[in-house]
Amino acid sequence: MRRILAALVGTLVAAVLLINALLHPAQAGMAGGGSLPAFGFPFSQQPLTRYDGGTTKQVGTYNFPVSEGMAGVYMTLEPGALREMHWHAFAAEWAYVIEGRTRITLTSPEGEVQIADVDAGGLWYFPRGWGHSIEGLGPGTAKFLLVMNNGTFKEGSTFSLTDWISRTPLAWVSQDLGLSPAQVQQLPQRQVYISRKPPAPGPLAQAQPRGAGVKAMAQSHVFDLKAQPPRFARDGSELRLASAKEFPASFNMTGAIIHLEPGAMRAMHWHPNADEWQYVLDGSYELSVFAAQGQASVSKLREGDVGYVPMGYGHALRNGGSTPTDVLVVFNNGDYQSINLSEWLASNPTSVVANNLQIPPALADRLPKRDADFAP
Repeated sequence: MRRILAALVGTLVAAVLLINALLHPAQAGMAGGGSLPAFGFPFSQQPLTRYDGGTTKQVGTYNFPVSEGMAGVYMTLEPGALREMHWHAFAAEWAYVIEGRTRITLTSPEGEVQIADVDAGGLWYFPRGWGHSIEGLGPGTAKFLLVMNNGTFKEGSTFSLTDWISRTPLAWVSQDLGLSPAQVQQLPQRQVYISRKPPAPGPLAQAQPRGAGVKAMAQSHVFDLKAQPPRFARDGSELRLASAKEFPASFNMTGAIIHLEPGAMRAMHWHPNADEWQYVLDGSYELSVFAAQGQASVSKLREGDVGYVPMGYGHALRNGGSTPTDVLVVFNNGDYQSINLSEWLASNPTSVVANNLQIPPALADRLPKRDADFAP
């Protein structure tokens, strides 16, 4: 009887794993030994939460356990919609505009402000604890991705203006804002989160601080990533980078866009100082991750999905499809560091490489002799 029960349990477990692999292809890995968590997450299949004027969905350790160092939020805003004034107590916010136009307002602890328009291909960086808001400018829907340098981050944990006011005694709000109790009662009685009051905002020149003498920030917190020349390029594949060197305000986060031609591969490499968070902008690719001790996996990611590689793990991205793919990559360190396998091999004597790989020196001498970020 015990053998029969054990066989039934084993069959049931195998069936559950098979169903999960079929329903969530991005999580299905080919293990090379041991057991590994999923390094791909089917974010494209997650439902949207809808508001008057926008939508959101999020990914972090609560639904993608391996993503300990970063979390992500996909958000849309219609023309005239506002992601209300708020701050994040436990994470910085790094953002990439996928489509459309936005306007951000950022206030520092010194009371300095930056009001700027950020269009498709642009970035912004909001340090932890700084007050900010985001508007949809139109004419179409603004679509953007927020990446937080804390894997446990949830949008519900943001500190919102209307949530704060609506949870504070009326008399206190009245005293602080200089409004009568009747006027305070006209304010929202709950968190607004995303609101829409058409029409869309006017020209940037008209968006001025309400208070007199408010200083503009000396350092810009927005950046045009798509306008950057490629940092690395080969046979049409390329990488555009925005580290702290290119975008000084983003001192502890780096972003990049990797473009892979069909059949091309972001060569085998690792990052000594940062985790890597990936979002598929278009197309599809396979992510190979090596975790030491005989452990490795390959995950398939498609448009809208998320991948994650912990710091120091060996990995590569390969476009096995027939169309190009673009990947947004974010690191939780402003100092971009990467070591490619080709660079490592080229930096060692032939005798060391031949001995290590147990091959004749003549064959070892045919291996790459220069650093290569892409394998065509």
